[in-house]
Amino acid sequence: MLARTARRALPAVALVTVGLAAMAACGPADSSSSGTSTSASTSGSTSASSTPATSAASSSAATGGSGSTGSTSSTGSTGSTGTTGSSSSGGTTAGSPRAAGGSSVPACATSRLRTTVESAGAGAGHADYQLVFQNTGTAPCSLKGYPGVSFVKIHDIQLGKAASRAPGPVTVVTLIPNAHAYASLRTVNGQGGYTAAQCGLTTVPTLRVYPPNQTESTQIPWNTQECVGSGVQNLEVGPVHANR
Repeated sequence: MLARTARRALPAVALVTVGLAAMAACGPADSSSSGTSTSASTSGSTSASSTPATSAASSSAATGGSGSTGSTSSTGSTGSTGTTGSSSSGGTTAGSPRAAGGSSVPACATSRLRTTVESAGAGAGHADYQLVFQNTGTAPCSLKGYPGVSFVKIHDIQLGKAASRAPGPVTVVTLIPNAHAYASLRTVNGQGGYTAAQCGLTTVPTLRVYPPNQTESTQIPWNTQECVGSGVQNLEVGPVHANR
């Protein structure tokens, strides 16, 4: 009985052993397959996630390049005040003699002018003259406006009133070296229609002339009797002009 039972148990053990062997054979294959699948999945996932990141990085780099190249650098260069900076040559010019208004040519300094006076005739109660300004310098200069004119005595003391201004066009007169400009001058002829007390007739030694826009004067010998009373407007001057 026991021998028969043992004979029956052997095939069962053999079947179990074969089954376990089969399971052992299948187990590594499944594990390998699963590992391969996992690896593929991981690789696929990494690749998929890496591609967008790389793409985003490229996009970001491109955008960053555009931003750095962007008009900030270009605008910064254009915005440099080269022109404004070049605009600093006006300061140098300001150190030169001031130009007559409306002209880029420097004003004629008194020291660069020869100032004289010429008789231009006489009328009823007045005498006419021409002030003559000659450029004695080596470069062009300009005159614009009215000279300042008055009678003076010793120590530059003024006699009577300074010249009033006669109406006339005010223009810039540019003088090349040795060229001339002119201004009309009129005085009361002697006592004229004034009383002796009003006139204050006096021998005037000097005519003082300031060229337009200058603070240095020229003194011209005069030695003529003139009314210099405080109530008499003895002198009248016109603006400088180019022709006699």
